[in-house]
Amino acid sequence: MARISKLRLEEHVLNKLFDLFFEVVGKKSDKDQFQKITRELLSPVERIMVAKRIAIVYLLLKKIDYRIICDVLKVSSATISRYNLLLQNSDGLVPAFNNILRNDKLLLFMDELFNALFPPGTYGTNWKSTWQRKFRIQREKTEGI
Repeated sequence: MARISKLRLEEHVLNKLFDLFFEVVGKKSDKDQFQKITRELLSPVERIMVAKRIAIVYLLLKKIDYRIICDVLKVSSATISRYNLLLQNSDGLVPAFNNILRNDKLLLFMDELFNALFPPGTYGTNWKSTWQRKFRIQREKTEGI
């Protein structure tokens, strides 16, 4: 857990800090530049922690079972419950993830359609790749990732 000072910052100072943080980290369109900045700002443990938190929220919005999230991300069910409660009262996280979820549902639908048109065992298809696609679709449905 990260340690910060017990002394509280004034509200306007805290707002300016978050504005600066957004300017440095949030407005990057280049993935490489974003990764360079986060590597320099955050420790490896902090990066993993933030990535797991984002993944928990994402998987909860996809309505993936708690036990599967625990197994895949190696987190406790208490952590998942805390973020589930956070999502129920959230005004910022849910709208931010809605576009991502919409795109993922569309991609999954297209994969399922392609798999229905060319299932494993169909003449003229590569059996290995069609079976891999079928298993990948099943994994995405159950695990969410």
